[in-house]
Amino acid sequence: MDSPLSIALMVAGGIVVIAAIVMIVRYYDKKRTEALQAAAQAMTLDFSKLPDSQLLPSLKAFPLFSHGHSKKAFNVLSGVADEIEITMFDYRYTTGGGKNQHTHNQTVVLLKSAVLDVPPFSLKPQNVFHSIGKAFGYQDIDFDSHPVFSEKYLLRSSDELGIREVFIPDILEYYEARPGLSTEAGGDRLLFFRASKKVKPENLPAFLKDGFHVYTLFKRGS
Repeated sequence: MDSPLSIALMVAGGIVVIAAIVMIVRYYDKKRTEALQAAAQAMTLDFSKLPDSQLLPSLKAFPLFSHGHSKKAFNVLSGVADEIEITMFDYRYTTGGGKNQHTHNQTVVLLKSAVLDVPPFSLKPQNVFHSIGKAFGYQDIDFDSHPVFSEKYLLRSSDELGIREVFIPDILEYYEARPGLSTEAGGDRLLFFRASKKVKPENLPAFLKDGFHVYTLFKRGS
């Protein structure tokens, strides 16, 4: 049986470890914020490290923001190019609780333009649970002409006919060649990200360029 002293030492040791982890996380978060601020300046975008209180409420219709709790959008880069409103940000949310708690972090590109008009949809990598769900009627819009796309991605929408018109061959082939992407859209807005993946600050220009390319494809499709 452990003595009161050994129990106290174990508790104290656990507290020290947790405190060290918190300090390390804060250090890297600070370094990331500083690097993102420099990246924003190089890309001639505005930057705010503080959580955006208006951003998340405006995006609640998108599936990404319907999951979990403790949601936070921060490190926000914003600007306008070719009449397209650009917003890039770190998004964090938590699922589960206690020992089963898991925090998800991703970098999201949000593009908004009056010339974009697409039916609401969500597109994400397909996993084994989605495949099982399909057997019980879980919706997945497949394309017989592009079996690789249909195998790699789960596509859902309340407007299947409209989505089939929007997803032109160029779009299907783009995603076939790039597994792991997630895209959500509706009306004049499009979200582009890799679920639970943060983009390194030095890779932000390339990531935004990819987002613009996807936007161009869907603008053509719409």
